[in-house]
Parts: sequence; C-alpha cells; structure tokens
Amino acid sequence: MTGDDSISRERLEASPGEIYTETIEEPVYEFKREHYFDHLVETNKAWVLMLVETDLVPESEGATLLEALEDLQAEGPEALGEYNPDYEYFYSHMEQVLIEETTEEIAGNINIGRTRPEPLARMETRERLITVLDQLNDLRDTLLDIAQREVETVMPQWTHYQHAQISTVGHYVLAITSALERDFDRLYDSYDTVNECTLGCGALAGASYPLDRELVAELLGFDGFKNNTIDCVAGGDHHMEPASAMANMMTTLSRFCQDVYTWHTREFGFAEIGDEYAGSSSMMPQKKNPYPFEYVRARSGHVTAKATSVQETLHNTNYQDIKDVEEDAVYPLFEAFDETSRSLRLLNGTIESTTFDAEAMMREAEDGFASCTELASRIHRNTDLSYRTAHRIVGDMVLRAINSDMTASDVGSDLVNESAEEVIGKRLDIDDEFVQAALDPEAFVEVHDGPGGPAPKEVRRRIQDQRATVDEHRVRVNDLRESLDSAEEMRTQRLEELTQ
Repeated sequence: MTGDDSISRERLEASPGEIYTETIEEPVYEFKREHYFDHLVETNKAWVLMLVETDLVPESEGATLLEALEDLQAEGPEALGEYNPDYEYFYSHMEQVLIEETTEEIAGNINIGRTRPEPLARMETRERLITVLDQLNDLRDTLLDIAQREVETVMPQWTHYQHAQISTVGHYVLAITSALERDFDRLYDSYDTVNECTLGCGALAGASYPLDRELVAELLGFDGFKNNTIDCVAGGDHHMEPASAMANMMTTLSRFCQDVYTWHTREFGFAEIGDEYAGSSSMMPQKKNPYPFEYVRARSGHVTAKATSVQETLHNTNYQDIKDVEEDAVYPLFEAFDETSRSLRLLNGTIESTTFDAEAMMREAEDGFASCTELASRIHRNTDLSYRTAHRIVGDMVLRAINSDMTASDVGSDLVNESAEEVIGKRLDIDDEFVQAALDPEAFVEVHDGPGGPAPKEVRRRIQDQRATVDEHRVRVNDLRESLDSAEEMRTQRLEELTQ
C-alpha cells in the first residue's frame, strides 16, 4: 500500500516500481521541472484567482494559497525536490509543497474542477515561437541588407545546375527572403492553434462546478479557450503545426546554405564567409572550411525528423488524453525549437560576414551563354521571324560557339548569321553591336525590369516592400509578447489586491 502522504494513488496497492520510476516517471518529472515550473506556478495562480472570483474558494484561503505560490516561485524549481514516487506527477510534487506550506484543506482546493493535462506545453511553445519568429525577422533583415548592397552585382543563375539566365546577388537573395516571408506566416499562424486554453476541460467532460473558463484563459494570456472538452485533452495539432512550420523553414535555409556553400568553393569563388565563422584543418594548412552551412543543412534534417517524430508519435493514437499526446510528442517538438533557434543565430552571423566576388561572378556571366534568351528575343523583335525560329537560330549558334571553344564574349554577328543561313537559309540584318548588346550581362539585367525581375530598380522596389513587411511582422510579434506581458500584469495586480 502507498503511504499516508501519497497523492492520488489510493486506488493502487503499490507505489511506482523501480523500473517504471527510472525509465518513465523520474525523467518526465525532471523534464517538466526544467521546462514547466514557472508555467505551472502561473497556471495555479490563475486558477486560484478564478476559484475566488467564482466563489468556489474563500478569499482568505485563496490569498494564503497565492502567497505560498509566490514563495515557491521565488525559491525556484529546486524547491520541488528530487522525484518522489509517492507524489508520482510533477504537479503533485508542487501540490505537496503547497500542502506543507498551508494545509491539505487549503492546497487541496487547487484541484477543484481542475484540468489534467495542464496547458503547460502550449505556454512553453508559444514563448519559443516568439523567440524563433524574432530570430527569423533578424535573419530577414540581414539578408535584405545584403540584397541592398549587392543589388547591381551581376551573376549567372542556374536551372538544372546549368547556366540559365543572368541575375544579380540582390535578386537571388530576395528569392530567399520571399520564401522566408511565407515561412514566417506559417510559424505565426501556428501560434493561433497553440494559444488556445484547455483549462476547465476536466479529464474530458469539463466540470460540474461553475468555472469561468474565459477568465482563466484571459489571465494566462490565451486568445480564448478551446471549446470541445474532449478536443482539449486529445488534440495534438498544437504540436504538429509549429513542428511542420519549422521543418518547412529549415528546408528553405538548407537550400540557401547549399547554394552559398557551393559558391564558397575555389571552383566557383563567388562567396567567402568571415574567418570568425570558418574552420581550419589540422592537416591541410590551406583550408578555410565553411562549416556553418554544413551544420545548418544537417540541422534541417534533424528538424524535419523531429517534425516527423511528432506526427508519428500521434499517429494511430486514440483521440483522448494519452501520454503520446501529453508528453512524448513534446520532446521532439522542443528539440526542433532548439535546433531551429541555433541555426537561425548561426546563419544570421555567418551570412552577415559573407562577401561576394563581383568580378568572378561577372566573368562567369560574360563567358557563359546565360544571356542568350535576350538575343533570341531581340532577333524576334527586330525581324519578321517567330520567337521559335529565333530560338532555333540562337541554339545553333551556341553549338557552333562551343564546338569552336568560344565564349559568349567572343560571339559576333558572323557566327549568328552562319546559324541563320543553316536554319532559315538567309542572313539577318544585324551587326556585332546588336549581338553584343543582347549578350551583355549588365544590359540583360537592366532590360528585365518586369515585376519581380532582376533589374536594379525593380529589386530596390521589392527590397523596400519586404522591409515594410518585416517591420509589420516585428509589430505582430511584439503584439504577441505584449499580450503575454499584459496577462502577467493582470495576474500580478489581482494577486496583490487579494493578498494585501
């Protein structure tokens, strides 16, 4: 039989066994004591305030209990002591401390209509979301600074890893920030799902007491309470949504890292990170290794695996309060937050230190044939030929140039006309200036000035738009933080009013 000081095990004839304790109960307790201590204290405060407000607990007893909670919070997590099998659960350990500080008659009332499980994971998750959203906005600002600096830095771009068309570093970076803008939206939207209060749902059917679920949600900074009481204890999408959003974002970052990592090679020579972020070799003295890109790529895989782990943990579980949902899905979620946060900080610093070699990029843009679409377009616009026919002529010209070991810079009107005679049986009325103007990388960028294109004027316009969006997103994140701060101030004020 359990001892007289046990909590909630009267139905059972033995305390948790040694193996069960060592493999499950104690690790869970330590995890919750590390991550949930303040959240449970604040939840208990809000619950007591609500019980007093609804006349379920006398003001004097509520004040005593709130003072004990304040004292406990000041002592910190260590005040709960080591895991005790008699108390079994994390929240029972806290209840036992409160009993010792007050009485069982007073502290025991904290369980009136109480919810198990608590919304503690939701409270921790929303704080982590705010941190990651802030870090994402920091990275976006850094990238926009680079885009502004490199708005005229011409470079080739690739499709299927072959030279495709000419762009700029600024234009490329805006592609990444555009993707990260969508990643922000996904992360931010997941906050709505997370920030629903489940208190007052009981074990699954609510309570027969006149609880004020709206008040306790407001006191804890939730946007409202989750309506269906079964869904309160069974739902797991508040784990899956942020995990999936982080996996999406980390995939974006991994692909970005792979590009800059490739450009950092001697063969490309397009980019170089600062020495403070590079690694050396203990054997090869010439090495400057861009390790951060490797780390972020790897952590992208970790976060994707953690998101999958969250979903698979919930897969094929009953739709009810179950440890898979309450506890085991939380571990990979928090690990995903840790990996994501570290990656954002690391990549922000690394990319801020990165320099781009404009001359090397221009050489590749000039020597390759990535501006040939413009030559075909100019031929089409200045002759009576269809675009497809112009495309065929230019394609034949590129083949002739490659077979003659020529670069795009070497091509003139004679080579184009050799191809024209081959394709359509006659020469074109063009000269060398016509051809070189079409193939010039800087001219190519300038004329591609449509919405979203690489022309500097258009890129600058999009940078301004995206900066405005980041500023707006910072306001939205600050609003989330201020909402939590306001709820804390409300709890503090009501607690002081009750305990004076």
